[in-house]
Amino acid sequence: MFLRGFRRRTGKPTPELATLFHSIVAESREIYPMAADFLNHFMSGAGASRTMSLRWLRSFRVIKKAERKNQRRFEQQVARQARRLGDGASTWVHDHWDARINAFIGTELFYVSRMSQLRSTGSFVLTRSGPQVELSGTVRHHWFDPYDWDRGRWVYIPRHGFVPIAVGRDLADADEARNFLMESRHVQTLSGTWRDAPWPRRGAAAFEWALVESRPS
Repeated sequence: MFLRGFRRRTGKPTPELATLFHSIVAESREIYPMAADFLNHFMSGAGASRTMSLRWLRSFRVIKKAERKNQRRFEQQVARQARRLGDGASTWVHDHWDARINAFIGTELFYVSRMSQLRSTGSFVLTRSGPQVELSGTVRHHWFDPYDWDRGRWVYIPRHGFVPIAVGRDLADADEARNFLMESRHVQTLSGTWRDAPWPRRGAAAFEWALVESRPS
């Protein structure tokens, strides 16, 4: 997305760089409150990890697209296992899939996490009775990304223009800021059937995904 920076240092005094980032936090709260909050945490959070709001995270199309990509992988996987299953037999499927995420320029997600990853770990039970296979299971999704200001040469920030990525690196090196891990977890269930249908629709499948709502602690 960005060219990797050739210049690793800004050459400017640390207080000046800190003032720049604090001004970005203050002036971005009305436009991109989540991005401002995470930049502020970079400056004052002492490196503590942050849990992302699931509702906010899944409001972006690229996140849902990555989630659906891994869902389809599981659907294809359980369908292959269902095809091989003998009458009256059961089997267990456990695996994980990773999907890379590139946020669209100009979205708030871009200013929080330009590139991230969704790891989906699934466990399913399949049971065949005659031509039909019943299946059910759960998928645990783990979204994560280190907030580290390491990728790219610069980033455009509204009201501040093009800001060098090296500002973040310099502040971290001067111990005026700390990199940290951003993450979010959620669980979905999968239920459905796979059926030996007459040609040419052999292997007709019906899948249903549902989000498991987390309970307040």
